Amino acid sequence: MSLATMLPPLAAIAGGVGMAARMAYWSRQKPVPREETVADWVAAAPVELKTSILVFCDRQQELMLWSELNLGSIKDGFPTVLNVEYTVHGLDVDVQMRGGHKLSDWTDQNTLDAFAQYISVPEVTALSSFPGFIRVQVRVADTLADPSPVPLMVADDVDLEAVASGVFEDGETWSVPVQGRHILIAGGMGAGKSSLLWSLVNGMGPAIRSGRVDLRVIDPKGGMELGFLEPLCTRFACTGEEEMVGLLEETVKDLQEATQRYRGKVRKPVPTPENPLVVTIIDEAAALSAFSTPKMQDRFERAHGLLLSQGRAPLYSVIETVIDPSKENVPQRQLLPYRVGMRMDEAAQVAMIHGQGARNRGSYCDQIPHTTTRGVLRAGRRQGRFPAGSGVHGHRC
Repeated sequence: MSLATMLPPLAAIAGGVGMAARMAYWSRQKPVPREETVADWVAAAPVELKTSILVFCDRQQELMLWSELNLGSIKDGFPTVLNVEYTVHGLDVDVQMRGGHKLSDWTDQNTLDAFAQYISVPEVTALSSFPGFIRVQVRVADTLADPSPVPLMVADDVDLEAVASGVFEDGETWSVPVQGRHILIAGGMGAGKSSLLWSLVNGMGPAIRSGRVDLRVIDPKGGMELGFLEPLCTRFACTGEEEMVGLLEETVKDLQEATQRYRGKVRKPVPTPENPLVVTIIDEAAALSAFSTPKMQDRFERAHGLLLSQGRAPLYSVIETVIDPSKENVPQRQLLPYRVGMRMDEAAQVAMIHGQGARNRGSYCDQIPHTTTRGVLRAGRRQGRFPAGSGVHGHRC
């Protein structure tokens, strides 16, 4: 057999052996994963978020969004989506603003409404995560709709500078600084202000039992609202203006005596049964600050002002509620630094409780519904819920 006739069969055999060797080699290797595409991400997304994922994860769709919302253009440039992350409420989308943008360009209510309509979701909010960057929050689930249990308090290990009182929308515990801060709670009728007081008392419960907290309550509603707290109080006033303002004046006298005890000894005392944190609760303070006689208003304003301006260091704190947080009803509002806004009737009231520009920073107290969200609140920029009802079986937070 000539060489010419032998080469083709040998070549075929060699080729077959080589192919078999390559197949054997690759069969031992890990398969190379296919790179995921936008279509894969959209297919895996919940129905409510499919449009959002498509828009934020596809660059062309994203550019169309910025253009339609007047947040970017070919001439001026476009914002850039940096990260998209699933959350309990929907999505958090981190965006780098384009040059020249202001925070108000993103938090404007008309812009946010157009944003929500474009991606077909109930609500979009925005907040500044860092200068030059914005976090767009796509909300398709109300994480505060369901009840939350009241925190179980057993031992007296309560941190009075962080009293557990509810939960935020992301599930984190909402803690209120009772010691060292005065607290103003504002909300319309039926918003749940008194229930928030119950929640705060529940959080301080072990410290009240041990004597580390001296609880004093003023209830202008004749005791109907907070009368169940009376067994826990060292002072309780509810029957008349003289009694209620007198309790406030008595507390100021105790405060001034406390400052003399601490003078030259300690700058920041720690609450003990011998030297407790004195917490004064005033439910609907406007009954004394605005709707009482002029003489009583003057007495209340003096005692109230002294307690607020001097109480922080010697362990005296005030918690008060009001329906309308205007200056007429809360003339010393600036002395109550920790403010909680619940459902309100007017947008102007949001500025009264949380300051100018609060709505642009995410405080929409006037948009909390009257029906299904009793107990929802705004504490600064964050939204939360507290256990409403009694301190034993609260049902909202």
